[in-house]
Amino acid sequence: MVMPLCGIRAIAKSRGTTHFFAHYRIAECNVDHGGESPQHLAMKTALRDQIDSLDGWHAFLEYPHPSREWIIDVLAESDDKRHRVAFEVQLSSQTPEKYQIRSQRYFNDGVFPVWVIPRPLDNSPIKIPVVVTGFGKSSEVPENPAELMDLNAGADFSTADRLGLFVDSILRRGPRWRFGSPDEQVAAHRREVEREARVREEERRRLEDIEARIEEMNSNSAPPQTAYGAHTVHTEDGPFVWATLTQCWSCEHPMLLWNAQSARPGVQHMSAPPLALKREVGVKRYENHPDVHRVLNDWMRATHADVEKALIKTRRSKTKAAEYSAFVCPECDALIGQMFISCIRVEKWSLVSAPLMKRTRKDTKQPTHPDPRKGKPQKQRPPILAPIVINYEDRPAVPDELQTDRKKTWAELHSPEGVAEARRRFMGTAHPYRGD
Repeated sequence: MVMPLCGIRAIAKSRGTTHFFAHYRIAECNVDHGGESPQHLAMKTALRDQIDSLDGWHAFLEYPHPSREWIIDVLAESDDKRHRVAFEVQLSSQTPEKYQIRSQRYFNDGVFPVWVIPRPLDNSPIKIPVVVTGFGKSSEVPENPAELMDLNAGADFSTADRLGLFVDSILRRGPRWRFGSPDEQVAAHRREVEREARVREEERRRLEDIEARIEEMNSNSAPPQTAYGAHTVHTEDGPFVWATLTQCWSCEHPMLLWNAQSARPGVQHMSAPPLALKREVGVKRYENHPDVHRVLNDWMRATHADVEKALIKTRRSKTKAAEYSAFVCPECDALIGQMFISCIRVEKWSLVSAPLMKRTRKDTKQPTHPDPRKGKPQKQRPPILAPIVINYEDRPAVPDELQTDRKKTWAELHSPEGVAEARRRFMGTAHPYRGD
């Protein structure tokens, strides 16, 4: 004895006076045996009638799989049995995982599933073919189920705005679903994750290789003063030129690289500006200016440097599709990337040319009290007068009989006259106190 829908072994049970059949093992059943709401029944009826009204299509209600693995609410099948679409009315909530599992079963059997739901699903990387109608378990059921075909239909794979038009479009034109089955989407997502991991690994290795080349270039570079001594060519208004000794990364040929910065005419410099290495250069670069080459040649003659200067030639960038001037090896014509040159540390460079320092801190005389108004005449302030000192020692003394604030002695205060005066002052009367 088996259950009629799922085909699982059934056993007879009783509860009081009620007798019924139940699953022998409920865990083996994947079919929902719950009762259907009026809204669910009305939607299935409306879908069936809409499918049957189309030429070349017919509908089945509660269509089961031969093995009872699934049961379709409404199955739309073409008359030639080449195309099948499963309409599943899902008015209650369901987890995304269950949507994926149940949809994959239909895809595996060559049936395209369409879920008719009342509200949009939560965002998920796995796309499920759904049509949102707004008709749920608490919605009012119309007397004529065909009225449900006038509900608004929202689907990502169809432009129809009504449920009836959506059903017609799916059956006549076919489902234009570009995401594939859930398993195909999971596999594609896994491949994308693996591809991104490979890209990150390649980028990490590329950066490590760049860092290694930068470190190698720094280890192979040195300031010219270590080999030829400290010497700077001074010019009237010439450029600032820094140089470094390095070698070709391809043939290890030694050469001289330089960085130049123009000095503005008429500007008096107290010191050389900080070294600023450019990461990107254009077709025209100041390092190739005749004045820069002239001072470099003067420095090489003065220091008897036997190293060759790197050549500057035009190259074309593949990434930017633009030309630029780059240093190349004078021996093998290998490119010396400007990005690697800009990463050479500052202590590997020496100043080989600079304009005359026309003003120094020792020669510059700063005013004692500079006027903040820059050249305007200072405001005249009144002279500060010396304080008048009064000598109180030479003031004439006042006779004792005229000093009214003179302090009296203890004997004078305790004499009868002193006591009487004190009482008179205390009582506030001018008459002498006549007491005991």
